[in-house]
Amino acid sequence: MRAIRCGAPRLGLAVGLGLGLALANAGEARAQEVMINADAAPRPPEQRQRKVHGDVTLGAAFGFITEDPIASFDPSFALDLRDIVPLQLRLGGPLRLRMYDRQPTQDQVIRGADWDEAGDFVAILQRLHYADTFAFGERGLANVDLRIGGLGRVQLGHGSLVMGYANSLDLDRRRSGVDLHTRVEGYLLDQPAGIDAGIVIGDLAGEQIFGGRAAADWAGASLGFSAVGDPLAPRQLTLDPAGEGISVDRQNRPVAEGETGAAAVGLDLSYRFTDRWRYLVTPYLDLNLMPGMGKGLHFGVDAELVVGRHRNSRLGIRAELTAGDASYDPAYFDVFYTMQRAQAPFVATPGSLPDDATTYAQPKRAFVLTNDLSGVGGYGAIRFAHEEGAFAETGYRYRPGPLGHTWETRVGVELEVVELSLLLAHRGDLGFKVIEPAGTLASFDLVVPVLSYLNVTARAAWLYATRRSPGATAAAGVESTGFVGGGGLMLLGVAGRFPW
Repeated sequence: MRAIRCGAPRLGLAVGLGLGLALANAGEARAQEVMINADAAPRPPEQRQRKVHGDVTLGAAFGFITEDPIASFDPSFALDLRDIVPLQLRLGGPLRLRMYDRQPTQDQVIRGADWDEAGDFVAILQRLHYADTFAFGERGLANVDLRIGGLGRVQLGHGSLVMGYANSLDLDRRRSGVDLHTRVEGYLLDQPAGIDAGIVIGDLAGEQIFGGRAAADWAGASLGFSAVGDPLAPRQLTLDPAGEGISVDRQNRPVAEGETGAAAVGLDLSYRFTDRWRYLVTPYLDLNLMPGMGKGLHFGVDAELVVGRHRNSRLGIRAELTAGDASYDPAYFDVFYTMQRAQAPFVATPGSLPDDATTYAQPKRAFVLTNDLSGVGGYGAIRFAHEEGAFAETGYRYRPGPLGHTWETRVGVELEVVELSLLLAHRGDLGFKVIEPAGTLASFDLVVPVLSYLNVTARAAWLYATRRSPGATAAAGVESTGFVGGGGLMLLGVAGRFPW
C-alpha cells in the first residue's frame, strides 16, 4: 500500500487521503460495483458546451522578503481539459520588485534571486495534474496519478526514506518536480493482487532528489523496494579562510568541494487488514541502507477509519518504532532536506551567526556521519480528512542525536469560499521550541474569493535562505561568504481572475 500522497501546496490535500483507502481496496470490489473518480465525473450540462476551460489570473501583492520591501506581480494562465482528457495545467511566475534596497546591497530592482537559475524558468510550469482510472477485464483496474510542479508533500511507501519532502521551501528558488504513482490491480487465484510503481523527481532542472518505488501485493501481503538519491548533495563545503562562514557563489548557493552525492535503498514488507469500506490496518517493516552512512529499521502500524454520520470523513493514526546505527537518520529526505542538504544545523539570522561560523558548515551527510545517531526512536501521527476538501495532520518523530525531535503539522482547506494551507515544522533539541527561528519552517497561504472575479490573497512564511554574512555584498557576479539560515516573507494582495 502507498500511504498519504499530496503533490502541490493547497491542491489535493484531502483528495490524496480520500482516494488512498479507496484505491487500496478497489481490487476487492465485487464485479457489479463501479468506483468513479470524483474529478473525472461528468460535468453539469451547462459546463459541457465548451471542451476547453481555463482562466487568466493577474495578482499584485506588497510586503517583505527577508530585509527588502517588495512589490510582487503574479500572472498565471490555466487550462482545464477534463472534458477531453483528465488533465489540468497552470503556467506562471512572479515578478518581484524591490521598493527599497536594504543591506546587503543588490544591483538591480528586479529581485535577481528569483530568475538566476535554470530551475527558476522550469518552475514556470506551476502545476500539471493528470489522474485517471481504467477498467480492464472483469475486475481489473489501472490507476495513474501524475503531478508536476511545486511539490508540497511527497512520500514513498511508508515514509521511512522520503516523508514530507517539499521542493520549494526556499525563498530564493522555485522548483518544478514530478510525483508519479501508478497501480494495476485485479485478482490472482481468487485473491486481490496489485502492482504499484512510483517516481519522485524533486527538480526537473536536476538539482534535487530523484527516486522510485516498486511493490507487489497479493491477498493483503505486500513486498516493496525503494531507491532514492541526490547526486549533487554536497559532502563538504568551501570555507572562508578567515573563518567567517561558507563561500557563496554568484547564484547565492553554498559552494561544494570534493565528492558529492547521497543515496538510500530500502526493502519493505506489510500486511493489510480491511473490511473494504470501514477500516484499514497495515502493520509494516522497513529495512533501509544508506551506502557510506548507516542502516536502520522501521516497524509500525498505520490505521485508517471511516467516520462521521454520512461516512464522509477519515481518521488516520500511525505509530512507528525506529532503530539504527551511529550514522542512520530516519526519514533522511524529509521536509527539512531542501536546505539541510547544504548545511545542518542552520542558524536563524545574521545576528545569530556564531563567532566561529565554520562550526556550522556541515552538510547533512557530513553531520550524520560526524554525530552518533545510534539508538531507538519513534514516530506518532494523527490525521483527519473530509471529502469536501479539508485535511489536517500532526506528527512527532523522536530520533537519537543532537537534533532530537521533529514535529510537523499541516492543515489544508480547499473550498469554493476559501483556500488555506498551513505548514509548521521544527527540528532541534528535544522539546517543542517552535518559537525558535533556527530549525523552524512555517508557511501560511490564504485565498478568499470576495467577488466573482476578485480574490484576496495573503502569504506569510519563515523559509530557508542562503544568507550573506554581515557586510558581504549580494551584487551579481560577486562571490562572498554566507550561511544557511531562515528568512521571512510576508505578502498581502489581490488577484483578478478571468475565466473562460
